Amino acid sequence: MALYVCEAIDALGKKVSFNREATDEVSLRANLKRENLFLIKAKIYKEKEPNLFFAVSSKVKMNEVISFLRQFSVMIKAGISISDSLNSLRSQKHSKPFQKVLLQVYQDIQSGVLLSEAFAKFPKVFPNFFVNMIGIGEVSGSLDQVLESLADYYENDRKIKRKAKTAMVYPIILLVLIVVVTLFLALYVLPQFEGTINELGGDVPTLTRVVMGISEFIKMYFIFIIAGIFIVFLIAYLFFKKTKKGRYALDWLKFHLPFIGRIEKNLITSRFSKAFIILLNSGMTITDCLENLRRMLGNAVFSEKFKYTIDEVKRGKRIALAIENTKLFPLMLTEMINVGEKSGNIEEVLEATSNYFDEQVESSIQKATAALEPIMIIFLGGIVAVVILSVLLPIISLMQSI
Repeated sequence: MALYVCEAIDALGKKVSFNREATDEVSLRANLKRENLFLIKAKIYKEKEPNLFFAVSSKVKMNEVISFLRQFSVMIKAGISISDSLNSLRSQKHSKPFQKVLLQVYQDIQSGVLLSEAFAKFPKVFPNFFVNMIGIGEVSGSLDQVLESLADYYENDRKIKRKAKTAMVYPIILLVLIVVVTLFLALYVLPQFEGTINELGGDVPTLTRVVMGISEFIKMYFIFIIAGIFIVFLIAYLFFKKTKKGRYALDWLKFHLPFIGRIEKNLITSRFSKAFIILLNSGMTITDCLENLRRMLGNAVFSEKFKYTIDEVKRGKRIALAIENTKLFPLMLTEMINVGEKSGNIEEVLEATSNYFDEQVESSIQKATAALEPIMIIFLGGIVAVVILSVLLPIISLMQSI
């Protein structure tokens, strides 16, 4: 179906203009004739695409995707076709990047592409988990429920991430303060005292010589140090984000670093529980659910170790025991799944578990922040104390010798 811009004459001989969808111009003319309209001119409507600069340089915000999912769910539940729903939703007020995405998805649907395949063309907006779930909704005929479940899932995920970012504001400010204070002392304060200390003569303490040497080194090679730090960060970014080994190493670090490891495990557990519920409610078998979960949660370490769980379940082992053997999840999850398997209401158990681990994520973030703050304050105080001592020690030594 294509959208045509039409000019026609009605039964009263009046010229009218309007838009109308049709498969081709011949069927358009026939349809209008049945409405007592004589077609004068028709051309396919070409919508002006959003500026490519904004589409490339901007990101689609998650709150836009969540709102889109909720509205899409309501329209599908009301019996409106996927094509008509998308056509209506794309005409609403969205950011320019999201307008471009929805326009392309709508055009793909019009040309016969599956909805999941159309979404898969935009992995930065719609991740694997999203695309897989849409595919499940298409196959099972429960697209409206899947859309609503995805909206709930991403809403909760967004809340957790927002809380994590908020909790990290103070430690980041402290870190920036440490860097600024260190550079200020090294580049401006110490050089002011260097001449005075040299004039005083006498023995210069080792601490003072070391600190002065570091200060002089930073002063002489400041540009090269900044450039070196930038290059190191760039190489690290390219390695961890753009290579398979780097992504695996980053995911391994997320699981094993102090503070971060506990947060990551709780976050993965919460996502796992919520995704498992969605998959089970879609009518999938347990093994198919586990296969999809392995690909959905976006952690290479998890994906590799979880293969063992799937193999064990296929051999007939219970889910709780197979999951426990991977050592990926807290014991609480395996105990709850064990209860769910025995009672036959695993969905309800997983719902309670996911809510519990949502709270654990918040708690672990707060604990990590509370532990980091005094460490960084002590570190900052230590730097200032070392610099002050390096200045005062030679002065005190000279005064004692008088």
